[in-house]
Amino acid sequence: MRVQNVSLKKGACLIADVHYKKGDEKFLSLLRYWLENPPPQIFFLGDIFHLLLPFDYLIEYNKDAIELINRLARKTEVYYTPGNHDFNLDTIFKNIKIADAFVDEEKSVFLTHGDLTDKDIFYKFYVFLIRNYLGNKLLNLVSFNFVNNWLFKAILQKKVKCLKIFDFKAKIKSKIADIDYKMIVEGHYHQNESFDFGDKRYVNLGAFVCDGSYFVYENEIKGYQWMTKLSKSAQTNSNS
Repeated sequence: MRVQNVSLKKGACLIADVHYKKGDEKFLSLLRYWLENPPPQIFFLGDIFHLLLPFDYLIEYNKDAIELINRLARKTEVYYTPGNHDFNLDTIFKNIKIADAFVDEEKSVFLTHGDLTDKDIFYKFYVFLIRNYLGNKLLNLVSFNFVNNWLFKAILQKKVKCLKIFDFKAKIKSKIADIDYKMIVEGHYHQNESFDFGDKRYVNLGAFVCDGSYFVYENEIKGYQWMTKLSKSAQTNSNS
């Protein structure tokens, strides 16, 4: 896992699981708002795109959002943790800091998408396969784009699930046992829930695709909804 240090600033915006598809004006309007009113930092915590890898078909399909995010990087600090739907992004976002996780050692905050901290060995193997850049490139060359483009179109048709996970708190307690930070912030699960485990605070961000949620760091994680920007009661004010 690639981990980079960061100094998390008050007012930083965090967003996860947008699952952007071509023509998603709700997300594009939020990006334009941030361009006009840039926060001090923006953290894109994975699955921002329903599918984005460094292939021509997907870059063209997602070009409107890609262009706006690259413009944001010229106005403010932009950080990106790849998810299981968007990875191998270094050639697409050349001026954006990309890592599997960002950590603020002073504030003891750990930020990541959430799939790479999963302990399930079968899921780990799956992630290894799908994130294998050389393997994807080889398949692309051998098939003259046919296999990948057919697969891409099929994946882009899939709907996103916005369901509650049974016994989610117990799953998370085991999952984060070895992560030694006081605040752990992830996306991936689409749950929009927070838990305290002793002196650890776990925050699972809501999925923008499900409820339009994004989050702001103000010594705690506060949730808002785009377009209304109403503060969400699902996130408590006890984060620190």
